[in-house]
Amino acid sequence: MFPHSIDPESLRERLVTEHQRLEGLFQAVLAAFEADDRDGVEQNWTAFDSQLEAHMRIEEELLIPRLEQHHPEAAQAILAEHRLIRARLMELDTGVDLHLVNCETARAFIDELRQHARHEDEMLYAWSDRNLPASERHALIERLAPGTADKCVHVVSSAGSTL
Repeated sequence: MFPHSIDPESLRERLVTEHQRLEGLFQAVLAAFEADDRDGVEQNWTAFDSQLEAHMRIEEELLIPRLEQHHPEAAQAILAEHRLIRARLMELDTGVDLHLVNCETARAFIDELRQHARHEDEMLYAWSDRNLPASERHALIERLAPGTADKCVHVVSSAGSTL
């Protein structure tokens, strides 16, 4: 079920791996920008956008409510970051559709996401591994399985090759 490098007991490692998968999807977007492949940008952006939204939704449904019981300010800060990310996604979605987003804008957004990911790792993910009982971590990992890192997402360029 898990790659050998991931501790199956660690919810944190599982979610960090999910961030790495999202990073890979975004790299496909950047590669399409650099190749001036507008169809590839749109296809890869759509895949990235939907996967990022699903990832945030999972965090909001499964993890953040547990954090909020013990650290409401930290939970609210993460939720505020999610709102900002969603606003940026909507803005960039329109820009991608209208061919107004360039590679530099996309890179700036990924830098924002990386900062958010570090914050989540330090607060939410580390807290989860330290404080949630093993049985609850296992249950959360099982709930993550259908929609996250166990699914291999193939991102396709407009030329038809899998990235």
